[in-house]
Amino acid sequence: MRLFSRSPLDNAVLCLLDESPRHGFAVARELATDEGLAATLRVRRPLVYRAIDDLARAGLVRALREEPGAQGATRTVWGATAAGSRAARAWLDAVVAHPRDARIELLAKFVLRGRRGLGTASLARRQRATFARIAAAQRAERPPAGSGARIVSVWREEALEGMLRALARVERAASRAGAGRGSATRRRQRARRGGRGTKRGVRAA
Repeated sequence: MRLFSRSPLDNAVLCLLDESPRHGFAVARELATDEGLAATLRVRRPLVYRAIDDLARAGLVRALREEPGAQGATRTVWGATAAGSRAARAWLDAVVAHPRDARIELLAKFVLRGRRGLGTASLARRQRATFARIAAAQRAERPPAGSGARIVSVWREEALEGMLRALARVERAASRAGAGRGSATRRRQRARRGGRGTKRGVRAA
């Protein structure tokens, strides 16, 4: 029996059902209307239903209840199981193994992490380190000039360098945003402490 290997779509559907229970039509609609997800994953609705079925057979989601649909037919509302929640969190935190997975899988992770309010700096930093090791290996194994394989190698090297630059930008932007949120939080805390001090002073007088 073939073990279930989750695709990027499977993982995106799992993450959405882990966010909140939904029926299949609502999952498909979210994938189509969320600006970041729509730019990353373009899928037909039947594939979403198939992904839910596969996740259910793997014990990662389960049917919670039935709801009436717009046309009278009932719709099944699905939610992540405890194992599904753990799998979703682990997937969101894991780097992708190969640069070819960056276009869909890595971008989907960034978008879905953003929906949850999770930071992206750590993932971008760890992903950049992974890709940097791959880039170094590619340079070390570069084919000789003039060979057909050299063209392929150059293409892959340039594509990977572009990903490394993009990840560095994502990391810097996320770090700045995190620092800004931290400063704002500290200002609010100081303001609250100052307000409490003023009130105590008034009462004492």
